[in-house]
Amino acid sequence: FGYEGDPMRLLFAKSASPHHGFAAFYTYLEYIFKADCMLHFGTHGSLEFMPGKQVGMSGSCYPDRLISVLPNLYYYAANNTSEATIAK
Repeated sequence: FGYEGDPMRLLFAKSASPHHGFAAFYTYLEYIFKADCMLHFGTHGSLEFMPGKQVGMSGSCYPDRLISVLPNLYYYAANNTSEATIAK
């Protein structure tokens, strides 16, 4: 996330906010690049690990606020059996 110290603690800190680079990137994709949707690939995307609440998200949570109105297609890699079972 671009912070010094222990970056893992920021994942669960409700008072933390994403690095400005994340906001700039998603703003660029929507307004400059004019993307039709977001595609995320893999087992863990940076969007799902934004600081703060990570379950039961609402429209005021960072992942939703960063994506805005663009559809989010998340292709989860199922080759990691234990995590794919949990995700399923």
